[in-house]
Amino acid sequence: MEKLTYNIRYAIPDDALQIQEIMHLAFEGYLKEIGNDYKLHALTETIDDILEDISKRAVYVAVTSKGKLIGAIRIKTLTNELAYVYRFGVRPDIKNVGVGSRLLATALDFCLENKFKAVALHTNTRFYNLARYYYGKKFFVHSTTTDKGYIRALFVKELTRDRNYDISPAFME
Repeated sequence: MEKLTYNIRYAIPDDALQIQEIMHLAFEGYLKEIGNDYKLHALTETIDDILEDISKRAVYVAVTSKGKLIGAIRIKTLTNELAYVYRFGVRPDIKNVGVGSRLLATALDFCLENKFKAVALHTNTRFYNLARYYYGKKFFVHSTTTDKGYIRALFVKELTRDRNYDISPAFME
């Protein structure tokens, strides 16, 4: 098998269609994993939604040497101290080779460079492999909610020793 070569870069507007495809593939797999059939926002977002994120937020993509996008991650500023990671996905046929870890590391580097004290994200508590993945990346469960129709965990990763930050803006995500 040929070694996968790719790099991580900021997304550009021309990436929107491929980002939408990745999110659909990744989040459809997410639904299969957790055994639910409800609609996730990631499966209903439009190209315009993605273009807006590219223009207003930090959006990174993993792209092969042939120009094919294989993963994406988005970071939203909630406060001066708190960032929020969302729409993080990798093509299912590329999973478990480190693409997601490199995307997450890039997002965390962005957060450190921008002096955030913490990063938050949500995931379904029944997606055991994903919860375990975030634990392995030194995130911890802050709280859970059922506001989206399933048990979501709010994971947090502290980036500094200063724990003086307000997590409450992440509750609304």
